Amino acid sequence: MRRIATAALTADTQQLLASHIPVYEAADDAVARVLVSSLTEIPRRTPTGPGPWQDLGVTGYLCVPLTDRGQTFATVTLLSTGDHVFDGHTVALAEELARRAATAACNARQYTQRAALARDLQACLLLPELPTLPGAELATYYHPAGEGLQIGGDFYDVFSLEDGSWALMLGDVCGRGALAATTTALVRHTARAVASFLPGREAVVQAVNHALIKRHGSHGTGFVTLIYGHFTPTRTGLATELVRAGHTLPLHLTADGTHPVNSDGPLLGVLPGPRLVSRRINLAPGESLVLYTDGITEARNSANELFDEDRLTQALTPPPPRAPAVLDTLTAAVRAFTDSRHIDDDQAVLVLTATHLILECAATRAATRAWRARSTPLSSVVRRSPPR
Repeated sequence: MRRIATAALTADTQQLLASHIPVYEAADDAVARVLVSSLTEIPRRTPTGPGPWQDLGVTGYLCVPLTDRGQTFATVTLLSTGDHVFDGHTVALAEELARRAATAACNARQYTQRAALARDLQACLLLPELPTLPGAELATYYHPAGEGLQIGGDFYDVFSLEDGSWALMLGDVCGRGALAATTTALVRHTARAVASFLPGREAVVQAVNHALIKRHGSHGTGFVTLIYGHFTPTRTGLATELVRAGHTLPLHLTADGTHPVNSDGPLLGVLPGPRLVSRRINLAPGESLVLYTDGITEARNSANELFDEDRLTQALTPPPPRAPAVLDTLTAAVRAFTDSRHIDDDQAVLVLTATHLILECAATRAATRAWRARSTPLSSVVRRSPPR
């Protein structure tokens, strides 16, 4: 047991009361008795246990239980001084106060537990940590709508494939909560399971669509928007192929500006065998690919205006040179536009920046230094000819 708070009419009495360290396990302790009996205790006398009762002029006390579902978990103790006496009206008021305090404490506990559960489950649906990519730099952002009590429908993932390339995806599940979480898990795990065994990006997205259509009705029926792609480090940057299925347009950030990547594709989880098209993009060193959900472009300001695609493009023009800088610029622009208002939809962003040539030069220099350190000096392998 521990004391939560104290209050008094003056600063001096408040300090004196707060300085007292109670011993709740004492034989004559009202708090210990009320916690056991769950009954209000109203002695019209000074407490017998140790404490500053004489200095405070205490003549009586009222100890009221805080109970939730029949279980007493705390108490409120009121002290009377001088000629004041706790009458029936005061006791009823104290018990009503305790009842409301118990309800507030119960709600706060449930809120905290529910928020922790949502946070833990959401963390399981996102990357626990960003992988180290060859020839590339990665930055991600996720911000759920509301107060964090529900699992959001936005997700992203990056994972390696058997042939040395990498897969990435970012999507949005219709709805929120537990059903959205099951759909998110289905999409991510299906893509991870089949990506190394199917011949191309379109086949992987078709497999995801097939899994969505064949899912049990109790696991949700909402659609999914998705961008799925593979990228491979090359001597000229990152060779990237993307499939877009009903999602917002990716952005290609180059030295010339910010350009939408146009590619057609329908929603997933609605019709079997959707027509999907793969789009190839080469990211030169310093160029970036930005994937985002509609929570970014549909963020609203106080005038109810949308952030929209034009503002997003303007915010990233000229493009920052590195993935973290791109992400910071984008999120700062959204926060400034909305003035940190409550957001109505989840927001997710994934930024991929090519750095292959820079890394290759650094690796080459390191390898050369290592080779020189291991090599035998030239003077040690040159021998004089024997004299004639």
